This record gives sequence, C-alpha cells and structure tokens, in this order.
Amino acid sequence: MGVLAAAATLGGIAMPATASAATKYGQVRVCSGSNETVKFFLVGENQHGDWAGSRFWEIAPHGCTTASDYWWTLGRSVEFHHRKPSTGWRWEPRVLPANGNKNGSTITLHIG
Repeated sequence: MGVLAAAATLGGIAMPATASAATKYGQVRVCSGSNETVKFFLVGENQHGDWAGSRFWEIAPHGCTTASDYWWTLGRSVEFHHRKPSTGWRWEPRVLPANGNKNGSTITLHIG
C-alpha cells in the first residue's frame, strides 16, 4: 500500500501542470491626427467574456478620447469602427496587446 501511495505521489509530481495566466482587461484611448472630428465605437470581448459593443465617442481634431467605463480583453482584437465626415464609416480589427500591459491598462490606438 505504501508503494502505491509513493508512486501516486511521484506520478503527480512528474505530471506537467496546466499553465493558466490571469486574463487582463483594459480600456481603449483613441488619438486622431485628422483635421476632422472623428466619431468611433468598439465591438469586442468585454471583461465578462461577452461580445459587446460600446457607445459612440467623438474625438476633436488632433485630439484623444478614452472610451471610459468599457473594459476589453487584452490579447484579443476589437472591431474599431470610425467615421470622418470626408470618408464615411470604416472599420478594422485592432489587437489590444496583453504583453507588456498590466490589468487595468489603457491601450492607445491611433487614427490618421
């Protein structure tokens, strides 16, 4: 019986453990280099693991706006929907990097 207990203990030690990193969440800040007012919203995985869309924000010409009170899963992409009066609505995927960012970070996206 002692041999079985020892084998079970050693077997447990030799078994590789499943790695699990804590999920990080962050806010998004968008900075514009445009001479026009930019309107934007985001769609992606939020801190609850749900696919969600944000409200709309505006960025003054050559300014920045933080999409506050919305938290997105870092290490994933969000749909970045934006509109300038001269170009109309467009969207593109933008990755919110987890590496090098702490939980609660603000990730800055740039638009021309």
